[in-house]
Amino acid sequence: MAEIREAPKRDWRRGWTGPLVVFVLLVLGTLWWLGVFNSAQVLEETGSVHAYIYQNFQGTYRQMVKARGKLSPQLPADLRGHPEITMMENESGSGGDAMVKARIGYLVNAGDATPPGWLRGDWPAQRVAKVEVNANAAIASWKAYSALDDWGKARGMPLHYPLFEMMGPGNRYVLLMPLDKSLASS
Repeated sequence: MAEIREAPKRDWRRGWTGPLVVFVLLVLGTLWWLGVFNSAQVLEETGSVHAYIYQNFQGTYRQMVKARGKLSPQLPADLRGHPEITMMENESGSGGDAMVKARIGYLVNAGDATPPGWLRGDWPAQRVAKVEVNANAAIASWKAYSALDDWGKARGMPLHYPLFEMMGPGNRYVLLMPLDKSLASS
């Protein structure tokens, strides 16, 4: 009688399928870690007062991102852990070469002293459209502006300045747009 031979079982870890599965899992894990799958929600609310210190900026968006990175060493050590802010006063163009006029700096407590070389500002309590996203700042910014634009189009309301961005702690990103232009700070 002929002996029945059983075909060898293929080990899923051999060949190309194992590395492909690992690669896909790494890509998905990285995207999840960056917050790509987190959604942005727009809410209408009465915002609170935010005190901040800042430096004026005028240039391209790309230059602003670089300038923001150079601010932390100029801060006193006790303020370095505070959330970053950007108050976009106006923008012309699109993409990384868009020209922007903005205030870049950090949120502070109302009683904190203003460090030398910095200016102080207050975002007033007012009715705002608030977008919050938990993601990497670059991805969160893209998602927040897109969600705010869609929300505004659905209500026949274009984006208008100033726009107030708060980044931190961690991957928390908040974008505020005043709903009553007469209350908007300049």
